[in-house]
Amino acid sequence: MPAQVAPREKGFEYNGTPDGEEVLAKMKYALKYAGTFAVFAGIFDYHTSQQSRSFVNSTFRFGAVSLPIIGAASTFVLVTNGLGSLRQKNDHLNWFVGGFASGSLLGVIKHNRMLGFNVGMFGGIMGIICKEIILSNWELSPSNPKRMVGTGRACLLDLSLIEERPRNWTTGPTSS
Repeated sequence: MPAQVAPREKGFEYNGTPDGEEVLAKMKYALKYAGTFAVFAGIFDYHTSQQSRSFVNSTFRFGAVSLPIIGAASTFVLVTNGLGSLRQKNDHLNWFVGGFASGSLLGVIKHNRMLGFNVGMFGGIMGIICKEIILSNWELSPSNPKRMVGTGRACLLDLSLIEERPRNWTTGPTSS
């Protein structure tokens, strides 16, 4: 069985347990981020759409944008963990099927089978890639990045060739 990612010291880690265990905690974890993204997507759509601004139309439009995002996240968690519980395995197939199911939700919403299949395949392939990253312990962003020169804080760096003289420096004894 592949190695698992060790859980962090603080908080819940989604990949800390194999697929099929702690489903409610994983659902809560996923919906926290999906809900936040869905709210921002709905607000962005509200501010950028040129449609009528009645309360009812705005509410339905907000729901039409944000609810599929929450539904896709829920579908991914439930299918991935359900399949992991049935198969008793924690591998790439669980995430492929979960990604395919959540991606094909768009085809169901738009009533377009080809769109659903294509987005589902994209979601499944992304699921395989994400699971491989998790199982291989690849580090996508460094945990201790080096300081870069040329950023907004570059003006605070001392790049002079000689040290600055002290403020009370004199050339020697004064002759009077």
